[in-house]
Amino acid sequence: MSDTAQATIARAAVHYSAGEIGAAMQCAREIVARDPEHFDALHLLGVLCLGRRQVADSVCYLTRALRAMPDNVQANLNLGNAWLSLQAFDRAEAVLRRVAALQPDSVDALNDLGIALTGLHRPQDALAVYRTALALQPNRTASHFNCGNALVALGHQEDALARYRQALASAPDDLSRERLVAILHAIGGALVQLDRPDEALALFAREQAIRPYPLDLVWNRSLLHLQIGDYAAGWRDYESRWAVEGHDKPRPDGNIVDLATVAGKRILVVGEQGRGDVIQFARYGPLLSEHGGTVYLSVYDDLKRLLSSMHGIAQVFGESDNEPAYDLATPMLSLPLAFGTTLDTVPASVPYLHAEPERVAAWRKRLGPGTMRHVGLVWSSTNPGAARSTALQSLRPVLDCPNIVFHALQTEIDAADLAFMAGCERIQDHRTALTDFAETAAAIAAFDLTIAIDTGIAHLAGALGRPVWVMLPHIAEWRWLRHRADSPWYPTARLFRQARPGDWHELACRVAAALEHDGRTEG
Repeated sequence: MSDTAQATIARAAVHYSAGEIGAAMQCAREIVARDPEHFDALHLLGVLCLGRRQVADSVCYLTRALRAMPDNVQANLNLGNAWLSLQAFDRAEAVLRRVAALQPDSVDALNDLGIALTGLHRPQDALAVYRTALALQPNRTASHFNCGNALVALGHQEDALARYRQALASAPDDLSRERLVAILHAIGGALVQLDRPDEALALFAREQAIRPYPLDLVWNRSLLHLQIGDYAAGWRDYESRWAVEGHDKPRPDGNIVDLATVAGKRILVVGEQGRGDVIQFARYGPLLSEHGGTVYLSVYDDLKRLLSSMHGIAQVFGESDNEPAYDLATPMLSLPLAFGTTLDTVPASVPYLHAEPERVAAWRKRLGPGTMRHVGLVWSSTNPGAARSTALQSLRPVLDCPNIVFHALQTEIDAADLAFMAGCERIQDHRTALTDFAETAAAIAAFDLTIAIDTGIAHLAGALGRPVWVMLPHIAEWRWLRHRADSPWYPTARLFRQARPGDWHELACRVAAALEHDGRTEG
């Protein structure tokens, strides 16, 4: 290394230590401009770009650095991290296995390798790697946590819970807020999946007494309260949702309405989260109008026509419409708190949504005369890998029920399900006909029954006051509560829950038995 390059890299190190990232990068670039294969400068640029989340640039610099010094452990480890950031798990695995070969006792490399293997959907391999890391460093918080994640992927919730608890017990006092929240969230999630929400609430209470309580965990606590039916505590904590990463951002002018002040006011009720949430909580709009307010709804474009049928709503606006003049704006899912909703006071008068009669007539004409029952069916969510979704083939016991024509109410069907449908005459594809939720509502109104997983369609059928059977995972989302076969939100709903996590076949057999029993009763 020349004296000039050595002095410049030393200066870059000083800038880096002082947090002067731009100056450090400038020094490193000066060196690379003179010497394109300078390992230290290329490595430093790779690390700095990774810290700035300029990950593609980081990969480029680190790859160039490793051409000059291919066996450098730290550079390989940093490149593995860069590939992980890009979710290029196969490339990350190759690089991190090289690090593990060069330095077999590198716990950092083993942990990162486990993350890559988990990303490649190889949790058993990841588990073996994490166990090797823990044998080298038994109190490594990250290893316990990642081991727990692999166990969850394998369906071993009890073992995962033990690992998460070890991660919490071994956590240093200076553990970052983000990592602490992740561990507590994982423990809470494992307890929920084990159907032990009370223990999760007790854990959060203990943690609140020990250290400042992050809003992320208030959000988790709210879901637990709502799941066990403690709506008073649940709605209050649910206001923390705005702090959760990935959630809708709050409107600057959005507030929880005071019902005593709404008379004579123009109130804009703003939809949030998914279509199912809007359909479920739009029921509060007419209640606001009963308090003397003029109520406008702001919702997704594909819900606009459907919700325009609601009594007591002055006008419904879509995303592409200009909002009206208003006096108050309130988030739709804050209305249960405003109304003080409890399990006993859920506003469950249905139908509060209505299908257009001419559209219903058109669907009935399409179905034609006959004695066959017509059943709408929804089996998968647009959320990839969601536990609440299944493959159509797993519902074969339902599809084999006699004297029923099934109608797919999904507008998105994957290739495997389409191939199955092609060989199954019992289910009809209506994707081209279902142009919006108003059209789907008309179809549901024409059918005898709708069977759906936890999607907006289940909420729609319930809001229309139509018979709906909801197929739920072993531990369902909070809105379906626990251990109930009915719903306080939808009087016409019947709930079917998995007896064991992931066992859709057994659930399908129970649904099929209920269908055949109902058919015999009608006959």
